[in-house]
Amino acid sequence: MMRTPKLVVVDLDGTVVGHDTTHLRPSPAVVDALAAVRRAGVPVAVATGRALWSTLRTIADLGFTDGLHVASHGAVVYDIATKRAVHRQHIDPAAAITAYSTADPEVTFAVEYESRGWVTTADFKRDFESVWLHTLELEALSATRTVRLVARVPSQNPYGVGEARCPRAQAATDGARLDTSIYHAEVGFNGWTDIGPAGATKASGLDRVAQAYGVTAAETVVFGDSANDLPMFAWAGHAVAMGQAADSIKAAADEVAPSVGEDGVAAVLRRWFP
Repeated sequence: MMRTPKLVVVDLDGTVVGHDTTHLRPSPAVVDALAAVRRAGVPVAVATGRALWSTLRTIADLGFTDGLHVASHGAVVYDIATKRAVHRQHIDPAAAITAYSTADPEVTFAVEYESRGWVTTADFKRDFESVWLHTLELEALSATRTVRLVARVPSQNPYGVGEARCPRAQAATDGARLDTSIYHAEVGFNGWTDIGPAGATKASGLDRVAQAYGVTAAETVVFGDSANDLPMFAWAGHAVAMGQAADSIKAAADEVAPSVGEDGVAAVLRRWFP
């Protein structure tokens, strides 16, 4: 059993809130449990695949007003007290856009535009709650430096459910044959694939956070439920999978908590921070 951790890390979707296309708020039990950690003098960090503007909204719901947090699958580390990114990794999306366009003719694209919102091609479906900015022709989008490109294909695969990533998105990614020395692709559930910088994962972002706090990976506990949490599971001293996670995610963890709907994060943290 791990001793009292010196850093607590939580994923957002599927961990402190459910999976949904609209904004969900964390339960009072989870908010209170994370507050107890911070009262004990232990920092709490969020590590999420979300873009920064969405991440900050839920961080505020959790009651945090300071600390370092990881967004965009590790490509962004943000200090909420100073309201600035202390680390960003960018990509040139042009080669990836060309590769995906060849692999699947129905693919559409979006990019994170600085910390302001999504910029998309005109045919990209804006079917979830977020910050939507302007549209661009493909050539202009390809010239937009970004921390994340999204390649989206039509899909009936449900969001946030089950073991399998979207088969069509996986096929497009396999067909794109991205240069893995430049890009890292994270295939999602429902036709959505995130393409970010090579080497950028939640683990790489958290390594920066831990160093800033003078904490080691071995002294860190992490909570997550999805494939993009696996790098931080391997990095941390103690990894906790949520109860509703797929079997492959649970198998990679040191412990399985109750589900997000049962406030699993709070249930585990009470062991160290009553």
